[in-house]
Order: sequence, then C-alpha cells, then structure tokens
Amino acid sequence: MQYFQNVCRTVVSVAGRKARGPYAKSVAQRDNILAAARRVFAQFGYSGSSMRGIAEEAGITFTGLRHHFATKDELLIAVLEQRDQEHSTQQADVHGMDLLDALVALLDQVLEDPAITEVFTTVSGEAVGRDHPAHQFFVDRYARIRAQFAGELRAAEAAGGHLALEPEQAAVLLAAIMDGLQLQWLLDESVDVHGAFAAFIRLARG
Repeated sequence: MQYFQNVCRTVVSVAGRKARGPYAKSVAQRDNILAAARRVFAQFGYSGSSMRGIAEEAGITFTGLRHHFATKDELLIAVLEQRDQEHSTQQADVHGMDLLDALVALLDQVLEDPAITEVFTTVSGEAVGRDHPAHQFFVDRYARIRAQFAGELRAAEAAGGHLALEPEQAAVLLAAIMDGLQLQWLLDESVDVHGAFAAFIRLARG
C-alpha cells in the first residue's frame, strides 16, 4: 500500500512539473506578444496596426497570435491593462502625501514614452462611445484611480497632512490634469507640462 501511495505521489509530482512547463511558455509567449503589440501600436497607431503585422513583429504565426488574442480589440485591452498594472506596481508602496511626488515622477516616465502615450490618449478619447471595445476599461480605470487617490489623500489628512482641496475633488483634478497635460504635450511639445503639474501640486498642498 505504501509503495502504491509513493508511486501515485511521484506521478502527480511529475505531471505537475510537466504542466508548469507549457504554462510558463504560454505566459512568456503572451508577454512577447504584448511587447510586440506595444511596439507596433506605437509605430503605426492602433488604427494603422494589424494583427498580422503584430504576429510578424512577435515572430509567430497569425494562428499562434489568435491562440492568445482572438481580435485586435482584445489585444488592445491587454496592452492598456499591462501599462496600467506597471504604473500601479510602481506606486504600490507609495502612501499619503507621498502620492503627489510619485505622480510627478510618473508623469515624467509617461512622457519618456510618447508613442505609446499617444496610443493611450487617442484610444481614451475614442472610448467615450459606449460601443467602443475599450469603453469599460476606461470607465473602470478612472473609477479605480479616483478611489485610490482620494483614499491616500484622506489618509494623509488623518495623519496630520494639509491639503487645500477636498480629497475627492483633488482626486478628480489629479486624474484630469495628468491626462490633459499629456494630450496638450502630444499636440504641442512646447507646453511646460512639468511646470504646470508642479504648480498644481503646490496649490493642492496649500
């Protein structure tokens, strides 16, 4: 009986190791596709990009790409979610009034990648239409970041920090000003994005 149990454990263990191998490859391939999609979207824009072009950039077949992402819309959402997740991860340990300084640094980082920022900004405007594939993504995104910003600023006030605006108002304005400044800068690079945002932060701090 003990021998049989040992054999079963061995079989399960080996099967588990085999399962992890293909899964890891699948995750790596998905990451490869997302990286390729970001490059293609950045170069040609969302409208000018094609699934076949992304597959070629990723070094895989069109069928292989469709195995992971059935449509270009689905791939776009995955790219937007990945970008947002990267920013969220960077701010995971930022709390209270430190959030304001972290957002200054984040804005600098975003402007260092103007091509993908252009895609993000363009799609966010198009996504106002309720039938746009990215509509719900942006609805959820803004709700999430407003809640995050307001929560951190409320905590900062509770800890004795001073804010010239109500946390909920400041949260809405932070999101609007950051994205609005990116739009203005994409249209005209002479816009002093850093100076304008720093001025707003000073006003928010009171």
